[in-house]
Amino acid sequence: MKRKKNHKLKSKEDRTLLIVENSEADFFNQYFKNYLKDNHNILIDCEASGRGNKCEIANGNRMTKRITEALDREYYKAVFRMIDLKTKCFTNENTHTCLVELKKEYLPKYQIEKKFSKQFYLFVVCNEIESWFLTIDKESNNVYKNHKKELMAFLKVKSEPQIVQKMIKELRHGTYELDFSKNSSFQYFIEKLKEFK
Repeated sequence: MKRKKNHKLKSKEDRTLLIVENSEADFFNQYFKNYLKDNHNILIDCEASGRGNKCEIANGNRMTKRITEALDREYYKAVFRMIDLKTKCFTNENTHTCLVELKKEYLPKYQIEKKFSKQFYLFVVCNEIESWFLTIDKESNNVYKNHKKELMAFLKVKSEPQIVQKMIKELRHGTYELDFSKNSSFQYFIEKLKEFK
């Protein structure tokens, strides 16, 4: 009989893991990770909530298993489960207008053991991650605007994944520069990450 492996994975105790909606993982991994390291000395890893373009935010069992593994076996100092207030991950229509209500709905889905509860944080972006992109040009905290449509028109692209790729390209070329001081959701996110430094 083959013995079941039960070894600890390589320690990541100096890092925080972000689990995000699928389309946002590229932005965090290709741009934002370096921004946090260079400007705030914060080390993160980021991964999409699902595979094959399937969002798994509402899959409480899968998310609970991944969060527990990250904290217990990989020794991440914290795990942030990030979700947009305007998420449409499991429905065609967004029904949330309040951060607190969305948190109350989602937190019970993640059955995190008590010993890890202080290392897990459900972070709700006050609109969409894409609203952070608009800081290249304007203040972007309004929860009622459709920032994705605005960005598609501004960047001359036709889909959500194209928004991320075009934004990363333009940021790297220096065409645009993000100004996160214009977005209270981003500023709050940085402050929460610093609590785990």
